[in-house]
Amino acid sequence: MRKLSCIVMLYFVFNSIECFASENFRERIYLQTDKHLYLAGEPILIKLVTTDTELVPTAFSRIAYVELVRDSIAELQIMVELRNGVGTGQMILPANIPSGYYRLIAYTQFMRNEGSRVFFERNIAILNPFLMDYHPTETAEKTPQSAENQSFIISVQSDQTAYATRERGELVIVDLPENMHTLSVSIAGKEWLSIAASSATLFQRNQTKRPAEFSDMFLPELEGHIITGRLVGNGNGEPSSDLLPALSFPGEGINFFTGRVIDNGDVRFITTGNLGNSTVATTVFHSDGNSRVDIQSPFITQFSPTKMPVLHLDSAFYEQLLERSVALQLFRFFSDNPLENQATSEPFLQITPTETYLLSEFTRFTTMREIFTEFIIGARFRRRADNWEMSVLRRTDRDGYEFGNLPLVLFDGIPVSDHNLIFNYDPLLVERVCVFYGPLAFGGHVFDGIINFTTYRRQHEGLNFTGSLQIWSYTGPQMPVRFFAPNYSTDKQRNSRIPDGRHTLLWHPNVRTNGKNSVRLPFYTSDLTGEFQITVEGITTDGTFVHATSSFTVSDD
Repeated sequence: MRKLSCIVMLYFVFNSIECFASENFRERIYLQTDKHLYLAGEPILIKLVTTDTELVPTAFSRIAYVELVRDSIAELQIMVELRNGVGTGQMILPANIPSGYYRLIAYTQFMRNEGSRVFFERNIAILNPFLMDYHPTETAEKTPQSAENQSFIISVQSDQTAYATRERGELVIVDLPENMHTLSVSIAGKEWLSIAASSATLFQRNQTKRPAEFSDMFLPELEGHIITGRLVGNGNGEPSSDLLPALSFPGEGINFFTGRVIDNGDVRFITTGNLGNSTVATTVFHSDGNSRVDIQSPFITQFSPTKMPVLHLDSAFYEQLLERSVALQLFRFFSDNPLENQATSEPFLQITPTETYLLSEFTRFTTMREIFTEFIIGARFRRRADNWEMSVLRRTDRDGYEFGNLPLVLFDGIPVSDHNLIFNYDPLLVERVCVFYGPLAFGGHVFDGIINFTTYRRQHEGLNFTGSLQIWSYTGPQMPVRFFAPNYSTDKQRNSRIPDGRHTLLWHPNVRTNGKNSVRLPFYTSDLTGEFQITVEGITTDGTFVHATSSFTVSDD
């Protein structure tokens, strides 16, 4: 019940939050990547840290947004879940992405109240070996460099200056301050292109402590992702003001959320606990079928254009690029580490049903009406005009129970307002029926109770949805991604014939220092040779940035 209580409370405190935030608080975000030059098909590994305008780390928003922008249009977009103000994610570059310089733009929904000028930007380069022009007389073009930040001085070194392929190494990071908030470490092949990466100084310079304008249009995502939609009426008619929009995530458990309607017809659903790629169902209660909720993108998608130089590549780097490209393709082919961001969710309503009926334990009747008449207690069908409606018991003020008029009926997690569909459904496809006596509140709206149907396949097969119900494919915040690296501690593992084409040898986005002034991190080299750069970035609890770099070489010897 704790989650339910928190969400209900949020609906009643939004106005006070908006007032407090607009007068007293501004949020900023800082983005780090594992490197700055990528090939088509590689993942961009991302870390995000939220701060205030003094660069002191905060834990305000729970969701961050990152868009990969070419010219002014976003090519890729992801949402990242933030925990204690820190989040990690990845963007997998498609094989057909054009070569060029790109901008990674990061923000939270709350930052949108101040406009895009406070967003964080980082420049990266993307090379597509299959769509690349090589110029034998031209050198790699450079973008302007930003100034180095004035940060706390730390040091990082590897235990050797040269390694063989598939050899174990160890990093030693020393002189760390005691009050580290978060620290990231990456080891990636040293690039031949120099790219302007937003430094802490540039980040700090772009902060505005008291902007003159604050729109209050975008709510802070304090508990989880706020899904936005628009209430639409068919034809020229406007949707009625007494309509109740609702959203759910089909599947196991109850993940149901009511919407808050804004004056302009926009709808906000405050959700929590749903990550990755999933299915979303939207419906409208008290509707005559002429209204629906259309899900809207939470991203900006189009930005003000920024002129970037044309990316040319000197043909002297052709062999190096070819080796890296072939190694990437082999690694992706043989790797058993999936990059897809599968869905995961945690039931929103975590209470025990009042009654649970496993239909296989009872006489299998052929109609739903017989099932509810013969053995289901606390819920029933009743006829009103030409329709069948369901009702469920609710507690009264006198500590008794009576049948209410407004139950929440869910079918494999999908809200069903037309109960005739349930009345005519084949009960042999249903595994169980759970009944929750009411009243139960969702986001400020009270239902008399819940009747939850679960089929054997959890796919609501054979249910023909009508009216305002719509089913959407939706990509929510990413789940944390664990960096994949082979272990070559034994001769058998080192002699494995599976190719190792990792260009990024180590990505540890959240190193725990526990107040110590030094840490050690192991790593293994791959089959790629050449020079590799170590990069350490972090921020302390009082807003001081730390930074260090070093390098080593890898050869076949």
